[in-house]
Amino acid sequence: MSSTRRKIYVLASLSGQGKTTTAMLLEKYFRSQGLKVACLQPIKGQWDVGLYLKNNCYHYNIPVEAAKSIASFEKWLPVGYDIYTMEISFAYGSPISASHISLFQNVNEVISYEVKDNWKNYILGKYGPLPFWDDFHSRNVQRIITRTPQVLENPCVDNIFKLHNADQLVFDSIEPKMALPKSDRTAIAVGAFPAEFWDIFPNLKWYAYDYSSFLQRYKQENYDIAIIGACTNDKMRFSYKPKKPLVFCYHPVVYIENLKNYYHSTPVKTDLMEIYSRIKSEPVGSQLGMNDCLYASLNNKFWTFQEYLGLDLISVQDNIIICNGWVLPQYLIQEGYLEVI
Repeated sequence: MSSTRRKIYVLASLSGQGKTTTAMLLEKYFRSQGLKVACLQPIKGQWDVGLYLKNNCYHYNIPVEAAKSIASFEKWLPVGYDIYTMEISFAYGSPISASHISLFQNVNEVISYEVKDNWKNYILGKYGPLPFWDDFHSRNVQRIITRTPQVLENPCVDNIFKLHNADQLVFDSIEPKMALPKSDRTAIAVGAFPAEFWDIFPNLKWYAYDYSSFLQRYKQENYDIAIIGACTNDKMRFSYKPKKPLVFCYHPVVYIENLKNYYHSTPVKTDLMEIYSRIKSEPVGSQLGMNDCLYASLNNKFWTFQEYLGLDLISVQDNIIICNGWVLPQYLIQEGYLEVI
């Protein structure tokens, strides 16, 4: 392996099998060896980033466009790390997850102990046939069994959340190419937000999910940039708008009422194999999903899942940038909404 290439450990499965727990234990395992670890997630990062930040992990989001090819993927890998882990959810049924899986030859499949002996039948019973099952298992797949009552001979996570036999996990090699700009401007944040902001603004103050304390600081306006992150409270409202600092809002409901969520209203209509093909072959920004389909929420310039119907991916209210979805700061820089000085 050349000096610029690094190991990447892909952890993939369905939800509820223990991927995030395993990924953080693997990060802790390598960190204990003095290695610096970057934890990657495609799409799912918007729900898990707070957990990673609370555990002092370096977290990065991998966009849909990175799945086009390994060259595209490496452009989104941050430089400066020794090891990379990547969680991929719904690996057998999502065209986005499948397109990421296709980049790797070695994958670690996370399966809970209670279903390990009946894994395929369990999936068929819960979801029916999944289109990417065979492609996934055509690779070199290493199982990781989670929630085990005792230590197994293969990689496993036991009931007291200890990772065993990590040296048996399989990996690929990649060459990271992404270098984020740095700024010494003052930034504050709350809730779930793309953690790349923390790379860009190393002095960022995160208020976790304490919106009350954040709001007190927010009103003082003694900072340069504020980030209002997402949370599960869709009834929260902010009446205050800062006059000077720049604000990025990932929870549009605090300023916009009566928004309708995509995920609660739209079915999957588009053929999943067709979406997979379009991700691989069509230019970024072209149509991926049919109208009135869940995947129509990806039909925008960046192939970013939009959270709410009828709201632009990015909109501006005075000095507040409203992000309707997990709009990465790299895109905000590219489009001129965020200037790093």
